[in-house]
Amino acid sequence: MAEELPLRALLAAGWQPEELEWERLQESALEAAADGRLDEAAARWAEALRLARELFVDGDPRLATSLGNHAVALRRAGDGALADELFDEGLAVWGRSKAWIEALTPEQRAKSSTFHLRLATKNPGSFERLAQQRYFALAIAGPAELRALKDGEPPDHGETLTLWRKRKPRNFTDGRKLLAAIALLAG
Repeated sequence: MAEELPLRALLAAGWQPEELEWERLQESALEAAADGRLDEAAARWAEALRLARELFVDGDPRLATSLGNHAVALRRAGDGALADELFDEGLAVWGRSKAWIEALTPEQRAKSSTFHLRLATKNPGSFERLAQQRYFALAIAGPAELRALKDGEPPDHGETLTLWRKRKPRNFTDGRKLLAAIALLAG
């Protein structure tokens, strides 16, 4: 029964089980890298990239994250040329992410005060616009982090994993997808 509830919640939120599997692969790869098990991390990043290529549409920043993380593993293995190609492909995906971000559904949040209720009444769509602004502000970090990795700034897998675990929303929202694309990048 406990196994069914997350799956039902996932499907009710419009997610596919493979999206959660992608998150789990990225998380376990970061954990392995932080523990020094770099071959294990590389294998998981390769599997996450395979899944991302099958699952995510062009412009989905989670594909860019998979490309970047796999590039980190390739560079470590001595294949700098292929790593650079994947970094560039990831940056190009981020460059095409505007439409994907615009299509994100804002999280439903309780209006916590009379002010918020009046704001929503007087300015229909204001919460949606604010959510879009937050998403675009958050999205600035993705390509910047990917460029830093490409430029050779060393990743701190442990810090990345800790931040993700602190910030990961419990519910399956579109905002979580964007956050995962940024927070699960290996640097």
